[in-house]
Amino acid sequence: MVVLQKYTLQEFNIFNDMSSSKGGTFQVKPEINFSVMPRQENKPLFGELTITVGSMDDNSPLYIKLRMRGQFMPVAQGPGDALTDVREFHRQAFPVIFDVARSYIAGATLMGGLTPFNLPPIDPNRINFEKK
Repeated sequence: MVVLQKYTLQEFNIFNDMSSSKGGTFQVKPEINFSVMPRQENKPLFGELTITVGSMDDNSPLYIKLRMRGQFMPVAQGPGDALTDVREFHRQAFPVIFDVARSYIAGATLMGGLTPFNLPPIDPNRINFEKK
């Protein structure tokens, strides 16, 4: 199991030009990336989450970019319970930091006069892992 010890909000931008959309509908597909930094023995694990909605280049009426880094500590729940698999770390850490990011985005869009932009929850068991 992993516990989020702390996080830093490294970048958070919102561009709202909904008034120019004249009440029309538009679709956005969020781009979500979560990367893990290499771990050193008995040190915390770090993960970086980036969420981008819309684009500044395609005249989207809404653009959101959030980048945050979390520090996680593996917590053993029994003998022999060691978190050594990077994929398992992704499955456990991603939903924790993603929920924090979802709250920031919904709150900031609400405070900006929009209907809160709520990203749907993501099942960590359905994540495709890419090694880079």
